[in-house]
Amino acid sequence: MIQSNRLSINAIGKIKKNWIREGINQYKKRMPDLIINESKSFNINNIPVNNIIICLSEEGKSFSSIELTSLLLNFKNKKIHFLIGDTDGIPPDIKKKSHLLLSLSPLTFPHELSRLILLEQIYRAISISNNSPYHRA
Repeated sequence: MIQSNRLSINAIGKIKKNWIREGINQYKKRMPDLIINESKSFNINNIPVNNIIICLSEEGKSFSSIELTSLLLNFKNKKIHFLIGDTDGIPPDIKKKSHLLLSLSPLTFPHELSRLILLEQIYRAISISNNSPYHRA
């Protein structure tokens, strides 16, 4: 079972669009233990070595919702940090230190919208792992 208290989203910048902020707040209510950090830059030196770093990147690997659920379950009880860059993406040196580059889609999304999509997919993965009816295959 995937637990939201093992997950965090670390993103550059603040959400400016109200409709995206409202959507994010809906998922935060459903997953109150999920940590969302907004900052001006990434400091991955603060992330313990045994934690998992997943960078969102358009050149990353795409997964179906079921595959993403399996991936997260395979990380067992490790903490997982999702990193989302700004309009310039994530610096190459941070990408190199990540365990996985994840693409949400072959399409390109604004970084603010990517946060909302990632939150939905995390919620979906948690629902799948709990056999919740939210995900209908």
